[in-house]
Amino acid sequence: MTLAEAFETLRNALATGDLEGFYGLILPEAHILDEDLPFAGDKAAFQDHISFHGPDNWEGFGWIPRDLRFFQQRGTGSVVGYSTFRGKPRDAGYRIRPMMFSQGWRKADGDWKLALWHQSPIVGHVTRISPA
Repeated sequence: MTLAEAFETLRNALATGDLEGFYGLILPEAHILDEDLPFAGDKAAFQDHISFHGPDNWEGFGWIPRDLRFFQQRGTGSVVGYSTFRGKPRDAGYRIRPMMFSQGWRKADGDWKLALWHQSPIVGHVTRISPA
């Protein structure tokens, strides 16, 4: 499997709500910096964060990656791009967040696994980027 195919597997798992398939692509010791977490966590911490939100709390969810750039060298690789998080909580308004993301991947036992994922809202990258 190529890095692009592994990423596509991750994207499809998120798109279909296959959390077990999604989690299966993440190394236990991975570093994850999510857009609504104030600290870095590993796989277990990220799973706890997702379970806090609970699937019963959402009418719909989507993570749509765009403008992807892949880099692969030997057993490591990266994917960077933009994404849109779209979600509809059952008891609240609609959410949409344009984000930037970067992922670090590595081969583990012959399969690509996510080792690092950082995503943050684009507004955090463009507000006051230059001194006035």
